[in-house]
Amino acid sequence: MQRFSPRLHQKTHHKFVAGHRDALRLIRRAGVYHYRRRDPFGRSGEITISLGTRLFRRAEWLAEALENRVQSLIHRPFMNLDDIRRILREYLADLLTNDAAARVAVEPGLPVYASWVPGMTGHPGPEDADVAEARDNIEVWKSALRSRDYASVSEELGELAERHGVPDTMRPTLALGLIETFIKFNEVAQHRASGEAFTVLDVPPGPELPPAFAAPPALADEGQRKDKPPTVSSLVEPFFTYREGVKGATHQVMAQERGTLRRFIEVAEDRPVDAYGRGDITHFLNTLRRLPGNYGKSPKDKERLLAEIISQADATGAKRISDKTVKRHLSALSQFFKFAMDQGYISNALRGELVEDHVFKEAKRARNQREAWTPEELTKLFASPVWTGCQKLSRTQPGPHIIRDAKFWLPLLALFHGGRLEEFADLRRKDIVLNDDAGGIWSFDLNEEARRLKTENAVRIVPMHPEILRLGFIAYVEEVAPNPEDPLFPDIEPQGADQKRGPRITRWFVHYRREIGLYREGVAMHAFRHTVNTRLRDVIQDFQQERHVAYVLGHSQGGGEGRERYDKGPGLQAVAETLALLRYPELDLTHLYESPEAH
Repeated sequence: MQRFSPRLHQKTHHKFVAGHRDALRLIRRAGVYHYRRRDPFGRSGEITISLGTRLFRRAEWLAEALENRVQSLIHRPFMNLDDIRRILREYLADLLTNDAAARVAVEPGLPVYASWVPGMTGHPGPEDADVAEARDNIEVWKSALRSRDYASVSEELGELAERHGVPDTMRPTLALGLIETFIKFNEVAQHRASGEAFTVLDVPPGPELPPAFAAPPALADEGQRKDKPPTVSSLVEPFFTYREGVKGATHQVMAQERGTLRRFIEVAEDRPVDAYGRGDITHFLNTLRRLPGNYGKSPKDKERLLAEIISQADATGAKRISDKTVKRHLSALSQFFKFAMDQGYISNALRGELVEDHVFKEAKRARNQREAWTPEELTKLFASPVWTGCQKLSRTQPGPHIIRDAKFWLPLLALFHGGRLEEFADLRRKDIVLNDDAGGIWSFDLNEEARRLKTENAVRIVPMHPEILRLGFIAYVEEVAPNPEDPLFPDIEPQGADQKRGPRITRWFVHYRREIGLYREGVAMHAFRHTVNTRLRDVIQDFQQERHVAYVLGHSQGGGEGRERYDKGPGLQAVAETLALLRYPELDLTHLYESPEAH
């Protein structure tokens, strides 16, 4: 068996480059690859774009993606946001015209129900019900707008997109506009039903539209779609447009998925999306299993070939990545092939053959996969300078100052509630609520209005632990966040494309634990969550309390779809009583109480 030789690979690589560079429109300048071609829009001259890489395979992939994009622009007219607006204005005008015709045709003295239009249920009743119906529909569509529920307009979206030749890349924009259109229609319908707007005189004319746009060739001809499916690289950008616009994926998740697809093309080559078999996926996963455990930690890894990284790991005997990480890459591939299936390029059976039923091993039993804080570690942590006194410019050095900011509060909130870091790091003043109906309980309203939560179960109202109240958290909130939209932790700036505050605290907490001699791999902010879960389950006594713990942590309660659908959550008072059972006898935080009366 011939072993991998970087030197031999390099010679072969340069021969390959020399033979194919012109065909791929690649040139090299100072060692960096550039994409070059004639101006595709008929003007004299040419276009040259730096690809920012010295690696041929990466340059090849980027150049082909650019060329596919250029070809798509050449072969169909460009559609922009103004075109989408014109389509929606015409659609709204049609809805309002039909609504006016229906109202004019109704016999005198009878109410009008626009049951023929999306978003109007048309139930019978007195005239006031018509107004109430429109008002209720406005709230329904506003909710769909907040959650980006594009599925609710899928039928209308398909019809309009087909009629006007809207490309896939603009469909998320059209879906969003349709929801806004239904809000506007119901607002006008409400005013008409209440007599606040005219029906006959006030019907806006529909704007003239340019000729219908031609659909991209790959979507217009079903026979061509089946005979000539696109390559993986040509579907990458449409896939991420879909992931962001329709699925609402975070930039962090999409960056991980982009890396998976880039490495998949490197290992399995860039072929038509239906040309892969089970063996290609298995070969890719087995290649990933040979990567070192620290793969991806260095920015330089992106520029290195996998064969080079694996060769170095073999030479040093490095620990390899876990099957859990490999499984994450397979999940990204599964999302991509599902997208290809939805576009009609592959069958559901082929997708199943590619990504289902791969075998993965678990390194530990489920209960041992997550670490929790020991009583000794908790004692040492909360007896360290952040909570006993530090220097103003150095949190790790003992001193006279206790600075109540994110570094002070977020570990405490995690300790007493078990929430995920990002759930608490992004809190605003309006998320802190006093529930008078539940006996005046201060609570955290964990919603998705300003943050992205992990699951549907993560949307919940969590009562504050009595110890957090004794520590003066409400006074802190009133001081730093007087206005509803003010962040509770302004000292940590959002970062990255997803504008998260949590990563800054994560990095600081690693540094802090190292400095105070309390670092243990796997025991960080998330370990508080497992500590809370363990301690509460040690003291609860019945099923209802178990249900309360699952609710506080934002876990699914199990029991099938029926329970998930119809169980609207336990009472806040009962949850608060269960949460109050969480105690840490090894900790003494009385010196941090807001007032002597709180002891």
